[in-house]
Amino acid sequence: MILSSSFLAFSQKDGLYDWEAALKNLTKIRFRRADRFSLAVLCGAISCLEQNAAAKEFALYFGTSNGSVESVKNSQDNIFLQNQFPLPFTFINTLSSTPLFFLLQYLNAQTTAMSIAHSQFAFENALNLALIDLKQKRIKRALVGVCDIWYEPLAQACQILDHEAYEFSAWIFLQYNKRDQVRFFGEFSELFEFVKQFNKASFYISPNFPLDEYNKLKEVIQIRRNNVAKTITNYSAAIACSHFAAYKMPLFYIGYDDRGGYSFININ
Repeated sequence: MILSSSFLAFSQKDGLYDWEAALKNLTKIRFRRADRFSLAVLCGAISCLEQNAAAKEFALYFGTSNGSVESVKNSQDNIFLQNQFPLPFTFINTLSSTPLFFLLQYLNAQTTAMSIAHSQFAFENALNLALIDLKQKRIKRALVGVCDIWYEPLAQACQILDHEAYEFSAWIFLQYNKRDQVRFFGEFSELFEFVKQFNKASFYISPNFPLDEYNKLKEVIQIRRNNVAKTITNYSAAIACSHFAAYKMPLFYIGYDDRGGYSFININ
């Protein structure tokens, strides 16, 4: 069950987002040596937690598709273009788990913190691990999020992506509900048979879902019109969860991995 959520996304059309300035509006603490990736994670996570006064005794589950690409690029430029060693903190910031250190330091907390990298199902995998720990009562609450940033020149980033680049940080704060679940399917036929039991529910569908399979799903389930993130494909699950939290209704979501995998999310 989602207790609170936050969603921050910015298009390349506006240039690289000033996460440091945004963070100053949330806290007076200055995070020295934190790169833009860590600042983006902090913005999203702190925005989510500040909505919930009972934000205690929880674990962190964080997913990313690209990690700290800006610090990685800077380190590679130091080594291969400038023939120099990267600065120590530049190298440390290349780790996708580094933002969690800054977040735990800010919260003054000692708790489980997990970082997951996945090209397209980063949020789903992080959420799945959180739900497993909640179900087994290892934790009382979970903060689950996903974040990605880009770098200059943006044209180079867009060329890699083959579509518009986004900087993005979305988080949900949740507690245990026995009906919450995340599932993964390797074949469409398996997904198709599974979702038949939810024929009265309304689903959100990933915007990159194959059209033929989309039309088959329409025969057995109701599909909501998805006005959110038509181009932010990798993060549509996180966006759906963070937006849908305000409606206080069960969320049903089906995602698609371009390599042929499928995901299913039900959050109540």
